Amino acid sequence: MPDPDTLGLTEPNDKGRQYRHGTTSGYGAGGCRCQHCKDACAAYRAERRAAGKDSPRQPRHLDTDGHIPRAWFRRTIWNPALEAAGLTFQVRFHDLRHAHASWLLAGGADIQTVKERMGHSSITTTQKYLHTLPNADHAAVAALDNIRKRNTA
Repeated sequence: MPDPDTLGLTEPNDKGRQYRHGTTSGYGAGGCRCQHCKDACAAYRAERRAAGKDSPRQPRHLDTDGHIPRAWFRRTIWNPALEAAGLTFQVRFHDLRHAHASWLLAGGADIQTVKERMGHSSITTTQKYLHTLPNADHAAVAALDNIRKRNTA
């Protein structure tokens, strides 16, 4: 490796400071990416690893098809959230979907809109959420009654 004293100084960084080429300071603080500065950092890291002070970082790899694994979500997100909430009954993630659809329908959302939002391919699947609405049948009859009255007037 060349002597850093013979390589000169790096270009000034954003604070106007310069560092010697071929040093870890030149690479880190100076932001120089010349081969001499890269080699100095590589030698420094190799020396620390050889002394047992640092272990090389394992390469990252994606071991799924891009989705978050169910077990990971349940273990790291869902179960801690349920525990923090202090719930004394079991709650499944699907229960949130059911509550969401039911609340949309109870709030007056159109069943077609809820169907699309839930990702259902059939409206009959979405109709299953109507059972939670105590006045759903009454509201449907009233809507038909209103249409009939409008047509006869």
